[in-house]
Amino acid sequence: MRTTFSVLFYTNNSKEKDGLVPVLCRITVNGDIAQFSCKLKVPPSLWNPSTGRVNGKSALAHEANSILESIRARIVTSYHELIAQGLLRSASQLRAVSLGHKEGSITLLEMLDKQNSIIASRIGKDRAQSTLNKYLIVRRHVFDFLRRKMQRKDIPIDELNEAFIRNFCNYLSEDVGLSQSSVWIYQMPLKTVATAAFNDGLIPRNPFVNYHVKPDIKEREFLSEDQLRELMDFPLKGNLDKVRDMFCFCCFTGLSFIDLKHLDYSDLVKFNGNLWIVSRRQKTKVGFQAKLLPEAMKVLKKQGKHAKEGLVFDIGGYTTINKRLKKIGIVSGVCKNLTFHMARHTFATLALSKGMSMESLRSILGHSDIQTTMIYAKITSKRLEKDYSLLSDGLLG
Repeated sequence: MRTTFSVLFYTNNSKEKDGLVPVLCRITVNGDIAQFSCKLKVPPSLWNPSTGRVNGKSALAHEANSILESIRARIVTSYHELIAQGLLRSASQLRAVSLGHKEGSITLLEMLDKQNSIIASRIGKDRAQSTLNKYLIVRRHVFDFLRRKMQRKDIPIDELNEAFIRNFCNYLSEDVGLSQSSVWIYQMPLKTVATAAFNDGLIPRNPFVNYHVKPDIKEREFLSEDQLRELMDFPLKGNLDKVRDMFCFCCFTGLSFIDLKHLDYSDLVKFNGNLWIVSRRQKTKVGFQAKLLPEAMKVLKKQGKHAKEGLVFDIGGYTTINKRLKKIGIVSGVCKNLTFHMARHTFATLALSKGMSMESLRSILGHSDIQTTMIYAKITSKRLEKDYSLLSDGLLG
């Protein structure tokens, strides 16, 4: 049987940076494709797509073309050696041999481990420990999926295709029992790996281009103005009183739990006679500013450490706080499932209902994308429609 074989060099113009674009190599064997990065960048104006070379006689052109010819020679030599031995099976195998890799040395789990190592090195800079924990959980799920469903210890990265992603997501849903939103979250690390593999030419196409997992978006819960007032007036003592105050502080500032926990006295700035919080969100590092309304000032005076520097509040862990909040919601009769994140949603919906603009709300909440802020407009619209529905049902009835 005759074997078809070709080597093509091309540039990825979508990755242009500082006037240079990366050069990739595509190997085709009997219609099977394997790609890889040549670790070379060239000016797009000098690249000749017809010849797969850099135009001109400059030192840059000479060096780049020498590298490309060296790569082509290795591939052709490896191809003839595998053909002579009757061992040629795929383009990815030829790529691995020509690059000096042991066949199958670039695997999915290895790429996940590499990704997790990078995230671990960035904790405290632009990544949180919770992010690494999520990626480690996904690595464990992939490990279990390979053994339970595929009876394999690992797979070459070029087997990361749409079918694998689809089967893995079904496994998370049906075997592990995760919700649709959790499946959506847990496929993100695989999406990162797939994108990196595609950009490096390790897989011929990104499997996520045609396959998308949609989150099961739940309507955000929040307290009405009456519920918030009822919660504030309900008599509580000790830790429950403190937790209620922390929750209410966020209802009047829009802070998330993690931003409240890290709130420092250096973040409090006096402007035109009013105290403001001027800081950056822990989650996105996006700047925000929030004025301390009278109710928030009461909590600051009551629960603040009253130090000149350092953290403003002394609060516990998220899980403990939420357990106490749930108890508060039940004993007060305000809400059976009161959670801390409802405070941020409460602020947003109340602000919009009182006429605050979407742009101002985005600035206060520290959203990087106004589309995120727009979710609250949908929530208030739904509430309005529901209230009108109740009015219609009872009108002149």
